Amino acid sequence: MARKNSELIQQRKLQKMVGIFKAVAHPMRLQIVNILMKGEYSVGNLMNMLGAKQSLTSQQLSILKYVGIVKFRRNGNIVFYTIKTESIRKIMEAIIKEIS
Repeated sequence: MARKNSELIQQRKLQKMVGIFKAVAHPMRLQIVNILMKGEYSVGNLMNMLGAKQSLTSQQLSILKYVGIVKFRRNGNIVFYTIKTESIRKIMEAIIKEIS
């Protein structure tokens, strides 16, 4: 049975969803999200855990921030990142649970 137009996702929302899925469809960004699900981490902590340079880590965090997956706060010169919303956390937990 064909879906009614009223049951379809609005184009604007669809594009936002695609952006979120594209953002996490990268090994390093997915690993960052995995780490941040455990709490707040500084860029320095993330660099050390990932074994990556500051510029690459910051670039990946910027992409995640742009699509609304993570948020940040500053404490002096140190920038800390966390998962932005509980819904993102639940989606990621569901995916991890499904593949475990």
